[in-house]
Amino acid sequence: MFNLGVSAMKKSLIALAAIAASGLAMAQSSVTLYGVADIALGDANDTQGAHSNGNINNGTSRIGFRGVEDLGNGLKANFQLEQAVRLADGATGGNGGSGTGATFARQAWVGLSGDFGAIRAGRQLTPSHGATAAYELTGTANYSAVALNFGYGGGSRDNAMITYATPSFGGFKATVGYVFEDNYALNSTYGVGDTKGHYDIGLVYANGPLAVAAAYNYAEVDTGWNKKSRVENSSIGASYDFGAVKLAGSYHYNDIAAAGYLGGPTTGSTNVNPGVEGYSLGASIPFGAFSLTADVVYAEDRNGNRDGIDAVVEAKYALSKRTFVYGVYYRADEDSPTYGSNFTDKNNFAIGLRHNF
Repeated sequence: MFNLGVSAMKKSLIALAAIAASGLAMAQSSVTLYGVADIALGDANDTQGAHSNGNINNGTSRIGFRGVEDLGNGLKANFQLEQAVRLADGATGGNGGSGTGATFARQAWVGLSGDFGAIRAGRQLTPSHGATAAYELTGTANYSAVALNFGYGGGSRDNAMITYATPSFGGFKATVGYVFEDNYALNSTYGVGDTKGHYDIGLVYANGPLAVAAAYNYAEVDTGWNKKSRVENSSIGASYDFGAVKLAGSYHYNDIAAAGYLGGPTTGSTNVNPGVEGYSLGASIPFGAFSLTADVVYAEDRNGNRDGIDAVVEAKYALSKRTFVYGVYYRADEDSPTYGSNFTDKNNFAIGLRHNF
């Protein structure tokens, strides 16, 4: 009887140890559900009413999953899946709330991270987007005048992109990305023939009140008749927080603008568009839970045929750390080279509510 009791006790201890080990393993792996719910009431492109996932919204409503597993010795596996959700009708899919396209068109990647930095593969935000986000005053809102005119140097995301981000060295961080030529669909999107892959580089220094960032990306393009050219986009910008006011400025040189313009023929047209060049200046003033931001962008096509000034004014009031009310007015210049691609009316405004969860 005594021996049987000892045996039973040993088995119980072994079982408890196994459960404890299992719990420890589970604690090292986690999946987080997150998202954004954003809707605005106003007038954009002469359309009045509720707007969701549009250029007059602060952000695109979304739902997503982030996961991380501790593999030991500082190495972690990571993934992210994110889809758009349109609050106006509940449609999902797409990136801008169109209700069509791939389900996880906003983010779909897997990677490894550690002391060496981070490697990711899949559909993800570009290094150029990350560089702009370092200094842009509205937090890369949908109504960001910088984003709407210069498009984060050709786009905020890329399919099948491989990226490597260094660790932070005293506030400095570099991110490089590459899309293989067989994965890069520039030809089908803009109708310009074959490409030789796509490169993207973002450099960011963010330390205390100062943020400085530069970005450059390019793809070699075959435009037909054995003519090859390099489609390039570059930008540099900075912001400084003085406490009472935060100032920001940037310069952009694009072959691909927010409208998808190239330094070559555009889809359905034989006209040559020379690309877009310009700069931005802005200021943001905090008043406790309230903040007021203004950003002005000058953009011109590089032939000098069209140029204009867009301006956005944003007011935000934080109801909590995750929820805020915002008001926005966007003035779109009819002479701007990007007019008609984002706004088809000069005066656009809305009042909205955004909740992050």
